[in-house]
Amino acid sequence: SLHHLPASDMQRAISSFSSFKMMAIVVVLLASSVACLPQEQQGPLGGLLSAALLPLRTVGSLLKATNDTAPLVMDSIQEIRDFSPLILGFGRAFLETQQEKTEEVMETFMDSFLCEFRCKRKENPTQR
Repeated sequence: SLHHLPASDMQRAISSFSSFKMMAIVVVLLASSVACLPQEQQGPLGGLLSAALLPLRTVGSLLKATNDTAPLVMDSIQEIRDFSPLILGFGRAFLETQQEKTEEVMETFMDSFLCEFRCKRKENPTQR
């Protein structure tokens, strides 16, 4: 029973099981790729040929998917290019407005501070 195994033996058993599962997945993938080939390639070397062609088919599928996706990506990039002047214009206008508001706040603060400071100073001439 696995419940009575020490922790190190349990970890080795789990690791072996994980390796077995990975190997089983690879075998299933290879077998399914062989089953998809035309019957004329099936034979003594058919499985070996199928295994050798698997990386090429994978790369081909990846290239096809990339080619199918590229126009969508290019359209998105073009939309960004088309709208970027508008977005930048809004951004500049917003920053200019914020800068004007910030200047107004600072002027109000400084006027209030200096007025209060000067008025207090005039009321108590001994506190120089």
